[in-house]
Amino acid sequence: MGFRLLAYLIHRHPGAIVACWAVFFIFFGSFSTQLPSSVHGPGLDVDGSARRVQQILNERLGIPVDPIYVVFERHADTTAAGFRTEIDIVLNKIRKFDGVALVISPLEHQELIRDGTAYAVLDLKEPSYQQASLITQIRGLTSKVKGTAVQLTGKSVIQEDVNRASMHDFKVAERIGVPVAFMILLFAFGGFWYAFIPVLTGLLTVSSAMGMMVLVSRSYDLELSNFILNVIPMTGLALSLDFAFILTSRFREELRTGSAPRALRSVMTTSGRAVFYSSVCVLCGLKAVSFIPMPMFSSAAISSMVVVVLAAAINLMLVPAVLMLLAPLLKNKARLSLIPNPSYRLWSSWADLVMHRPLRTLFTAVFLLLLLLIPAFQLRTSVPDAASLPVDMESRHADEVIRTHFAQKGTEVLVVLQPAGEVFTVKEREIAYSWLDVLQKDPMVIDLKPLQMKSTTAELSSKIAVYQVLLNGEPGSARVNEWLRAAEVQADASGMHILLGGEAKSQQEVKDAIARSLPQMLGFIMVSNLLVLLIAFRSLLIPLKALVMNVLSITASLGVLVIIFQTGITGQPPVDIAIMVPVFIFGLVFGVSMDYGVFLISRMSEAFEDTRDPEHAIRHGLAATGKLITSAAAILIAVTLPFVFGAVEGVRQLGFGIAAAVFIDVTLIRLLIVPSLMKLLGHLNWWVPRWLRSSR
Repeated sequence: MGFRLLAYLIHRHPGAIVACWAVFFIFFGSFSTQLPSSVHGPGLDVDGSARRVQQILNERLGIPVDPIYVVFERHADTTAAGFRTEIDIVLNKIRKFDGVALVISPLEHQELIRDGTAYAVLDLKEPSYQQASLITQIRGLTSKVKGTAVQLTGKSVIQEDVNRASMHDFKVAERIGVPVAFMILLFAFGGFWYAFIPVLTGLLTVSSAMGMMVLVSRSYDLELSNFILNVIPMTGLALSLDFAFILTSRFREELRTGSAPRALRSVMTTSGRAVFYSSVCVLCGLKAVSFIPMPMFSSAAISSMVVVVLAAAINLMLVPAVLMLLAPLLKNKARLSLIPNPSYRLWSSWADLVMHRPLRTLFTAVFLLLLLLIPAFQLRTSVPDAASLPVDMESRHADEVIRTHFAQKGTEVLVVLQPAGEVFTVKEREIAYSWLDVLQKDPMVIDLKPLQMKSTTAELSSKIAVYQVLLNGEPGSARVNEWLRAAEVQADASGMHILLGGEAKSQQEVKDAIARSLPQMLGFIMVSNLLVLLIAFRSLLIPLKALVMNVLSITASLGVLVIIFQTGITGQPPVDIAIMVPVFIFGLVFGVSMDYGVFLISRMSEAFEDTRDPEHAIRHGLAATGKLITSAAAILIAVTLPFVFGAVEGVRQLGFGIAAAVFIDVTLIRLLIVPSLMKLLGHLNWWVPRWLRSSR
């Protein structure tokens, strides 16, 4: 009833609807260019022990929370004295900038200068996400230095480089993906307007969603991760193009045999209904992503949900209104296509081939799926850092210089001990020394020493004690993470107020927070999608099959990610998968894959309702949607795969992972496993439990 009413309103007032949306796009689109300045850092942090240690060190010892590092590298023809002079000149100029609160010079701290390389530590007054302007000024100053290479790094500098790289990646993807998607649409339809409408709606969806997120962040003081600079375009283009393609395709099909108003009613009650349920499935997946308590996941989930709602609203209101306005022109060209009706016969023949040998087809497809799925068990994740940027980018090079020349072998962990009162009591000192003695004898511990900063001592006679622990292992490794968890348990059991911090601790807390949230996230996705599909199809087996197939296809795509990125099979250095990539692939692709399932099963269900013949329903559903699903998948791949050529490693992996998941889903799942399974199950596909029959 609701879709018929919407169709009636669109039929009566298409011009007014288009005009309202035009005002909407102009208003929100005008803010879209401000999104890069509204985002914060990566947002991969937890309100845990590592953050509290960072705050304590800043308040008590003056160690900057988000320092900027100025890295100096002496040229071969520069003397040691000249090198020190250049450092002094540069740092004196930096001290004069209003936003600089503290400069720790390597000339005053000899541990910061070594073998023709040195670095200074800057503490800026503004938070990291508001330092872009000052960073630009400092870069302008350092670029003029002769005889010494001067580069910047640090979280805020890396963030600025990631923001610029993300916008560059989006422009590259837009330049490649949108024209390719347009050509696919043109090839599928053979008509300019049918191809142009989806592309236009995709670009408008992305632009308005970016503008909306700028206003949302300002109104609600929402911390936006810079990851959304790629997530919004990727999600917006993929979903909006797919939805618009499916609606315009059905409209063209109906227009061949009837009037425009009749075609509109049919589109809204069939494809419009499928778009609605698909959108709900995607929203459920994205809502589940927000369960992970970190700004990256919450802000990306909210941004993507805004995109999905916009894409659904635009395609259920604006696209049909535009089609109605263009109906006289489209009616005359409705029979023109570069791929005419033989495509129906082609896909019908494919359905007969699959149903002729359903068991053989099923086993072959499942075997191929398992081959791709097995590598997923070797998946290794890591928290992104400067290494996620290209090797020639300044902030990454400077970060590697510091790690190469100044980082100690092993993993550094900071231990903060605080008394219950103003100073350590005798009993507290005894407990602390006993705990530290056990720590020093641990075979994983290479070194344990008090941290010295200016005149402040770390000894237990003061109000706070800070120790540096050097562990045998790499940061983020399973071995180091296990040690950190065990040490934290022992610290809690000691009766002292002991906190662990440092980069390794932060990475361990991020991984643990995601691991704790995954069961809730996956459970919500499964249950919510099952309920949506139960309501949509009034069947039990169809939703259960869809859930299982989606899990298999997404897991297989993770296996492909492992093969491409972790093994180095492509000739590139092997890298771990960014920790947010599997989460977003599962949360986003799970719902997107439902699109094809919903559209395919909807057509099969329509045919089954008319004939009660399972074989005819499978054949008609696959024949009617085969070209549609493969073209829609090709469009989605066209707008996500170009991100593989981007600069940010995590975005490259996400783009490839989504493209791989869609390809596996549309080939092995939709065209092989689903029709063969439905053939084997026959009438059971549409078996309705008694508790659902009353709601039919």
